[in-house]
Parts: sequence; structure tokens; C-alpha cells
Amino acid sequence: MVKKQPFITKSFSQLMGSAAVLLVLAGCNLPSATATPPPLPTPTLQPPLASPTEVPPTPTSAPSPTLTPAPVNIVFATGATAAVQSGTLQPGQSQVFTLSAGQNQPMVLILDSPSNDLYFGVTEPDGNKLLDPAKKWNRWQWLLPKTEVYTIQVYGGAAAENYTLTAKVAEVVNFPSGSSSTTLNGTTVNGFVVSYAAYCTAGQTMTATLNVPATTAYLDVFGLASGPLLSQSAKANSWTGTLPSTEDYVVEVIPNNGQVVSFSLALSCH
Repeated sequence: MVKKQPFITKSFSQLMGSAAVLLVLAGCNLPSATATPPPLPTPTLQPPLASPTEVPPTPTSAPSPTLTPAPVNIVFATGATAAVQSGTLQPGQSQVFTLSAGQNQPMVLILDSPSNDLYFGVTEPDGNKLLDPAKKWNRWQWLLPKTEVYTIQVYGGAAAENYTLTAKVAEVVNFPSGSSSTTLNGTTVNGFVVSYAAYCTAGQTMTATLNVPATTAYLDVFGLASGPLLSQSAKANSWTGTLPSTEDYVVEVIPNNGQVVSFSLALSCH
């Protein structure tokens, strides 16, 4: 009769088999779950960057401010009807002049410069523009609206430039009551032009006669609105002509070569 093996013997053999498997696995080079990881490689240290050399900023030259010259008051010498102002203007610079004149006096302004690119404007004390500088004129003539101080502002051109401003304000001629003629006596003070203005109507005949030789002084005649009637280039000491319109006419005594000349001028308008 065969004896049966007890149950415990089978379990023991299974345990022994499992142990043998574990021993085999232990002999393999498998990493342990609890193994410490290898240290990270030491980083190579880079040499410190050189401190940048500080370059001091180059100073920027500030543009020189354009100085505005002080205003100049134009005053005529006794007996004179004209004055001349000269100077130099830089680009963008301007010069202010003031001039006192009476109502209904003709004013003539002439600005001369080598390049003829300087110009001016004319304003009243209340800011009203008689001549807008935007027009860039260098010659202007006008019948003044009031007795007041007028401002003349001269503006520089593209380059530094010398200039000469001639300002003329004509003496108004009032013919004696009942007469259409008069005689005017004067002197070309400082060698400047002497200007007279007479209001005459269209179709009238004007006669102007200067009592000095034309080599000493001569005449210039023009309508304030209509323009030249006798050019100064003619260097004549007398003129007669029919007037084209009703307006103020200016008769000027011009000394030859800036001489100081005493004269008498016979003027009629009939």
C-alpha cells in the first residue's frame, strides 16, 4: 500500500524553487531600485566677463540762440521827411523798427540787400497788419490810416546779409484857400530825399518846378496807387502832366550824390 506525501512537503518545495529564482536574479547586474544616482558632472566655470569700459558721452553742442536785436525807433531830423537805417541780419533773425506818423500821410518803405531776399511787414499798435510779412515784399507805399506809432519788422533771409531800410513819410501839401498852387521851401537834410504829397483829381494838370539846377537836385513824381509819372532816372528839375486818377501824388526832391541842398519847389494842380 502506497503512502500519501503530506501537504507540507509540496509547499516547501515550491518555496525552495522561488528562492532559487531570486538567487539567479541577484546575480544579474540589474540596478537596484534604491541605488544612489551618479553625481552630475561639475559644470565648467566660465571666466567672468570683462566689465565694459564706460565711454563718456560726447557732449552735444547746443545751437546758439538767435538773438533778437532791440527795437529801434526811427526819428526824422528836423526838416527831414526821410531816414535810413542799416544793419546785418542772420538767418531767422528779425529787426523791429517803430515810426510815428500822421493820418493821411503817405509812407514809402524801401529795403535793399545784396540778394534782395530780405522782406518786412507793417503793423498798427492794435496788431492790424497793413502789410502782411507773408507777402515777402521789400518795397511798400501806403496812405496811413491814423496818427500813431507804426511797427516795421524786417526779416532775415537764407544767409547773413547786410541791409539798408529807407523810410519816407511825405509832408502833406494843403493849397491855400481859393488857390491851386503853392511854393515849398526846404533843405535836403543829411542829404536825404524830401517828399511832398498833394491830393489831386483825375484829369487835372500838375506842374512841379525846382529852382535849382538838375545837377544839384532833381524831381521824382508818382501816384501813390497809380505809380511813376516822372522817373528819377530822368534827373529833370521840372515836370508837367495830366493826372490819371484821383489820389495822392508824391513829388520828391532828390539831392545829387547825397548833397545838402536848399531849394524852393513851385507846385500846382488845376
